[in-house]
Amino acid sequence: MPSRSRDRVLAYARRHPQEASYLTARELGERCGVSESTVIRAVQAAGFSGYPDFQRYVRRTLLPRATTVERFAASSGDPLDRAFARDIENLRDTWRGIPPSVFWRAARLLAHAERVWVLGLRMSHATAVVLELGLSFLGINARLLAPRTGDVWDQIARLEPDDVLTVVSFPRYTRIAVEGTGLARQRGVTVVAITDSHESPLARHADVVLTAAYGIDGYVESFTASISLAQALLLAVGQLRGEAGLKALQAREELWALQNVYWIPAGGNGPGAEETAPPGETGTGGTPWNR
Repeated sequence: MPSRSRDRVLAYARRHPQEASYLTARELGERCGVSESTVIRAVQAAGFSGYPDFQRYVRRTLLPRATTVERFAASSGDPLDRAFARDIENLRDTWRGIPPSVFWRAARLLAHAERVWVLGLRMSHATAVVLELGLSFLGINARLLAPRTGDVWDQIARLEPDDVLTVVSFPRYTRIAVEGTGLARQRGVTVVAITDSHESPLARHADVVLTAAYGIDGYVESFTASISLAQALLLAVGQLRGEAGLKALQAREELWALQNVYWIPAGGNGPGAEETAPPGETGTGGTPWNR
């Protein structure tokens, strides 16, 4: 294919990485004045296995350099369509990209650790909270590393060689996440990293790397895939914990019931209480309306 067309496609991606990260090959071709097939041939001629591989490169290499202000200015299109389409793609890429052996190795490390620390700062904190809370429900001694009651470095200093640190960070990576993971590794701590790629600065310090797509389509990064990955890990850890995990959950349920943690409808008797239909509203055969 003419090098002029290929250069046009690649130059557009360098100038507009935000758009190139989410546009389809057809849409990118329209922006460049070339056909969809020309776009695909262009990225293949540049050394990429295909258009998805090219977009992953753009998100991993070009987008992290952009600030939130630059990404905000570049965003366009319907927000609802963009957000859900991007999350669906992120979930699909993450699901297909994790080798089961690596996933289960991470799950075993978490299930059998003496103590698990979880670190995730800024918007990565949401994934860290889901993971730490879910592990604690299963009876695991899980702690959240966060700059709340003290400096993060003081908390990291408490890590011991038998501990497992799970760190969550995506571009633009926070300095504390990268340097803190390195310090933990120096102390002999086992590290599980949830990040965007094996080129992440966290990967060089990690024993296990789980990658999740975070595709940016606006000034806010998407953490849907990383949270789904954390939930999958919790399911796997629950299977590995078996009876111990079940007993821990039962103890939690008893505590929650004792402390009235959850709202119960008037006249209800706790979790699973039968709800009756409003007057005149019954389902087939007169059964309660919500069955």
